[in-house]
Amino acid sequence: MRRLIVGALGALCLLSIGVRAVAQSGQAASDQTPSDQALGEVEHFTGGDAGHGRQLFERYCRGCHGPDGRGAGMTFMPHIGNLTKKDYIEFLPDGFLYTVITEGGAAVGKSGFMPSWKSTLSDQDIKDVIAFIRTLPTY
Repeated sequence: MRRLIVGALGALCLLSIGVRAVAQSGQAASDQTPSDQALGEVEHFTGGDAGHGRQLFERYCRGCHGPDGRGAGMTFMPHIGNLTKKDYIEFLPDGFLYTVITEGGAAVGKSGFMPSWKSTLSDQDIKDVIAFIRTLPTY
């Protein structure tokens, strides 16, 4: 129970930091790119191809996040975020996930071992990966 409360508080803190950063940016929502909106304003993207996202996840994410998103990858990395944890992943807006994938974990206060993929994946590729992540069963 304590872990659930600590996890929920951590998610709320990250979301409040993101919302504050977006509010301070001074840009109109219509002028923002997905990366500008990434810290919480965009609740869910549309147009992501989960099938293509699965292929990208297998290639770029599986090594750390495991084949099922539970963080059981066979790597040397420290604790890897579980992408299937119920009452956590459902509350993270797609914009937050976009920022983590694009800028890396350190950009949102997560592990610096999560690399930035912006030079490897296109905006559409990242939306596709997010669409796939949203199809993973939660527990």
